[in-house]
Amino acid sequence: MSKVVGMDNPGLDVYLWDQKVGRLWLDDKRRFVFQYDTEWIHQKGSIPLSLHLPLREETYPDDAARPFFPNLLPEAEVKRAIAQRLRISESNDFALLNGIGGECAGAVSVMPEGMAPAMKPGYRELHGEELHRMIIELPRRPLLAGIEGMRLSLAGAQNKLPVSMEDCRIFIATGNAPSSHIMKPPIRDLEDTVGNEAFCMMLAHKMGLSVPPVTIRRGLDRIFIIARYDRSKDTDGRIVRLHQEDFCQALGFLPEQKYESEGGPSLKQCFTLLHEKSIRPAADRMALLRWTIFNVLIGNADAHAKNLAMLFTDRGPRLAPFYDLICTQVYPDLMDKQAMRIGGENRPFWMMRKHWERFSESIGIKPNLVLKTLKEMSAAVPAAAQTLSSEFNQIDGTSTVIEKILAVIEKRAESA
Repeated sequence: MSKVVGMDNPGLDVYLWDQKVGRLWLDDKRRFVFQYDTEWIHQKGSIPLSLHLPLREETYPDDAARPFFPNLLPEAEVKRAIAQRLRISESNDFALLNGIGGECAGAVSVMPEGMAPAMKPGYRELHGEELHRMIIELPRRPLLAGIEGMRLSLAGAQNKLPVSMEDCRIFIATGNAPSSHIMKPPIRDLEDTVGNEAFCMMLAHKMGLSVPPVTIRRGLDRIFIIARYDRSKDTDGRIVRLHQEDFCQALGFLPEQKYESEGGPSLKQCFTLLHEKSIRPAADRMALLRWTIFNVLIGNADAHAKNLAMLFTDRGPRLAPFYDLICTQVYPDLMDKQAMRIGGENRPFWMMRKHWERFSESIGIKPNLVLKTLKEMSAAVPAAAQTLSSEFNQIDGTSTVIEKILAVIEKRAESA
């Protein structure tokens, strides 16, 4: 049995907003150990860091603590590039959190022990040429890694940059100032991912799904911009953080388990999480049902558990607005199987009534309601997509990828 090395082992202080909530350290076998601060546990209105880590005095060992923290970090090539830039092993999640954990998703900050997130907050405007250089540099310097005073971390495998926006002006947050938007440049070797994601997000909005506002910024670069659902403004107009966690964190899965095929969360587990933890389970479960059907209809095979999140409100946790909606089927090199099975089937054109009925039984929603929603959305999404394409062409110009998305939707709707 390994010894837990506590206060003798250099650790990381974990904050929600400007409140220290606990401490993360490694035991003598380099396994994660997390413990809440007693003061935070007993503070009025305190909330857990994660639904998987309820407030308690005892330490959380590696099997409980590890899933939450690496899920704060970027993935794949972005993580690799940051690790190389900081001269840290890509597999050393603890050191990466120490290096870039200052501004994470939600209200979390992970700081070197004894260093509070109290650097003077501020915002510096980015003008055309400087913004252009930052965008060009992102593949080599993701999230501005290695720049003094920048400790940014956002999960995901795509390059992105957290910024603040005010009246179409773009600012980079400095110190511990919160950002308000996320910028995504095009993904190399994939056709017009900027237009693809913007179109799919706008289509989701037309279909009544809860999504943050999005736009496309044109200038020296064409960039997808999305408002952060984990940010709000107070009565004085200041940006404030809202706590959130993705479904891998809430269910206790590592980031490399985000796909069901890799042992990650199933739709049944996602629906159960909402049933057990959401303050509005019925509404959130219906929203998740519509999200599931929408992803099948638009050809989004990358709808995995890290693309779902819980938002911690004053009343309690609820399903967060949806994000990362994109038609992956227009890219022939990407897999077309759904990330989460529906009634045991993940091949979209093999899905039959019996699969949707099995799915409905597994999630505890009446089959008639599931089939009715599927039928209604199969009729409504193609019509809404056609209308949106005309509007989109006026905003962004004609795009061959939009025509391909429309064809995918028509074909998917016919077979649903």
